[in-house]
Amino acid sequence: MSLISVSRDFLRAAKNGNPVDEFLIGFTATSANHIIEELSDDNAKKVFWLNLYNAFVLIEFRTKRKLNYGGKVAFFQDVSLSLDEIEHGIIRGSKNKFGLGYLRKWRVSSFEKLARVQVMDYRIHFALNCGANSCPPIFMFSYKNLERDLDYLAEGYLMDSVCFKQQDIWLKVPRLCLWFFGDFGGFKGIKRMLKFYKIIAPDEAPKIGFLNEDWSTNTNNFSIQIDV
Repeated sequence: MSLISVSRDFLRAAKNGNPVDEFLIGFTATSANHIIEELSDDNAKKVFWLNLYNAFVLIEFRTKRKLNYGGKVAFFQDVSLSLDEIEHGIIRGSKNKFGLGYLRKWRVSSFEKLARVQVMDYRIHFALNCGANSCPPIFMFSYKNLERDLDYLAEGYLMDSVCFKQQDIWLKVPRLCLWFFGDFGGFKGIKRMLKFYKIIAPDEAPKIGFLNEDWSTNTNNFSIQIDV
C-alpha cells in the first residue's frame, strides 16, 4: 500500500476513534529512504504530511495520548520529527517558525532537505489543524484532487472568517495570515488572494487587519467530506 493511502487510512482511523497502534508500528518500520523515494514531488509530500499532521493532532487531543518522545514524534525507522518540524521544516520548506514567513531555518537535517516541499504553497495554512477552535477544518487529502481541495478549503475558510468593517473600507482576515505574513506575500499578496477567491472585487483595495485567535479546543472540526 502506498504511503499516501496509509496516511488517509491513518487520518480516517484517528477521526473515527479507531485503534491506531497498527499504523504506528508500520511507521516505525518505514525508512527515511522509502519516504523520500515514494514522495517524489511536492503534491505527494503535501498530501502525506498534511494527513499525518492532522491525524497526530487528533490523537493527542482526543486521547490525551502523548506520541512525543523528547519533543519529537518517533514514528519512522531512522527519523524522529516534532509536529513543528513537520509543519515548518517539511510542509513549509524549512521556514523559521517565528520568522513570519521571511526567515529560513539555520540548521536543516539531511532528511528534511530531501523530504521537504520545494515550492511554498500558502494554501497549506488553510489545511493544517492544531486543535484550536479558530483552525481550519480537517480534510482528508488525495493526490488526484489536491489542487482542487486546497482551493476549496482556502476559499471556504476565508468566506467564513473574513470580517468587513466600516462600509467595507476595512476588513479583517484570519490571524494566521499575520503569523505567516511572508508566506502570503505580505499585504499585496493577501489582497491578491482575496481577489482570487472573490472575497473582494478586483477593483477594491481595503485596509487589512487581523482577527483574534480563538484558542479553545475543538476536535470535531471536519470539512464535509463523505470518506473522512
